[in-house]
Parts: sequence; C-alpha cells; structure tokens
Amino acid sequence: MRPVVLLTGGFGNLGGRIAAALHDHRYWDIRLASRSHTSAPAWAPLAEVIQLDLLDNTEVAQSCKGVSAVIHLAALNDRQAAQDPELAEAVSGRGTEALVNAAIENNVQRFIFMSTAHVYSSPLQGVITESTPTTNQHPYATSHISGERAVAERHDKERFLGIRLRCANGFGYPMNPEVDIWHTLVYDLCKQVVATHKMTLRSSGLQQRNFIAVSDICAAILHFLQLDATQVGDGLFNLGGLTSTTVLEMATVVAARAHAVLGINATIDRPSPSVDELVIPLDYQINKLIATGFVPKNIVNEEIDRLILMCAENQQ
Repeated sequence: MRPVVLLTGGFGNLGGRIAAALHDHRYWDIRLASRSHTSAPAWAPLAEVIQLDLLDNTEVAQSCKGVSAVIHLAALNDRQAAQDPELAEAVSGRGTEALVNAAIENNVQRFIFMSTAHVYSSPLQGVITESTPTTNQHPYATSHISGERAVAERHDKERFLGIRLRCANGFGYPMNPEVDIWHTLVYDLCKQVVATHKMTLRSSGLQQRNFIAVSDICAAILHFLQLDATQVGDGLFNLGGLTSTTVLEMATVVAARAHAVLGINATIDRPSPSVDELVIPLDYQINKLIATGFVPKNIVNEEIDRLILMCAENQQ
C-alpha cells in the first residue's frame, strides 16, 4: 500500500503541476483537497478528491486521516488578498493552523507549506537569506507569515517536520489555462506577445527579479517529501533560481522564444529609465536549499515555449 499525500490547492496553477508530478512519480497516492471540484483532473486521474474548506473544522479534521504527508498550497492570490485581507489571514493563518493540528493528531510526519519570497519586502532587493527580516505589510505577505508561524511552532525533527518554502517568482505552463495567474509578469508577457506581437512594460525593466521554473518547484517538492529528517534543520528554505535577472531580460527571452516557436517578430515598449533611477541588485540566496542536495535546473525555454503555445491555442 502506497503512502498518501494530501495536496491542498491541487487544482490551481502550481498545484496542478505538482499533482501531475506526483502522479508521474508513482510513489504516492494523491488526495486532492478542493472547495469546488468533485472529480479527479486529467493530470492526476487516479487521485482521490475530497471537499475541504480550511475554515470548516470538521472538514479539516477529516482531511488528514490516513495521510503520511501534507503539501499545503491553498491560499488567496495577491489580488484576492488585497481585496479581502481578513479572508486571506483567516485562510492562510487560522486555516493553516487548523490543518497543522489535524495533521499532528493523525500522525502525519511531514508538512510542506508553500510560502512566498515576498514576505521579505516589496520590491525584493539586496542580499536576501532566510534570516532577512520580513517587513512586507501587503496582506498576501502577512497572511503567509501567519501560515509559516503556525507550521514553525509545531516543527519537531523527531515527530513532525514542518517545512516552509519561500518561493520566488515561479513561471511555467498551468495544467488548466483558466487559472487566475495571467496577470503576473511572465504569463502576461507571453499573453501580450501572442496577442499583439508586442510587449509593453510598466517600468524601465531594469529591476531585478528572481525567477524559478515551475518544473523546478515540482522537483523541489518531491525532494522535500523524501529528504532525510537530519537535513531539514529548522525547516525554513528560500526556493528560487540560481541567479536573478531583470524584467527587460526576461521580456527579451520571451521575445526570442515567440520567434522560435511561432515566428513572431516582437517588439518591447518600455518607459525610459529616469535620470535618478536607482536599481539595487537582487541576490536571493538559496544556499540552504542547495546544501540539502537540490539544485534548480532552470529549464526556462521549455516552460516559456509551452506558455506561448497555450496562449496561441486559446486565441483560436
């Protein structure tokens, strides 16, 4: 009998890819938790689907029965959190705490909480390690800090591994093109280049960001599901790419891939840098992550190619 992993948010952008990776890995039986879906998706056809509202104590208590590990992704996105900060805090704070308690009561040994790099600051700049203060007051950031705290307070290397991953800017094709992700940078650039053969940046594009391919995020999740407990340490890890890049450089990559995949000759429009514009380099350090034996492969072209093709298909 295979161990069971509970995945919340498994119908979303990142969750869909993680569910597919778990399905392909074939070591785990998958339990997908959802508020609205009732049947297994095409990308994880053998998954068990359960109803789970993180604010319903009865459903939360039932969700962890027979489970060996939890991957907790369910949360409001940045726009939703800004619109309803109280709900964001309730879901990521109290909801995560309830799920952690249910996991411990059911002898779940490993709990992976997907947090965000944006807990540190906005914009991200300078050298950032796991000990950098978390100062961002956006509801998306503060609600994730509440979730982190709920996991960290119960972290015990002997009985309950509470792993928190502060994920940088993930990008990659979603299993379901209807997910609410297309407003974020790389997705928006791909959508623009297919629709108009032009990308319009909101800034000079000189700001640096750390990007990580969704394929690397999925690989990291599989890594932490199997990582020896002695290597988990305090359980807190930055999860990002090996280097940071500017927004303009990413737009240039998207333009090159659009030409390679669809023959599009794209242009990039952007405001000119101001005379006094100060760009502080970003060094999002993942040394702790690498020390566990995981190194991102940074498969940029494949992810962007699939995104561009998805945009083209949805235009037809």
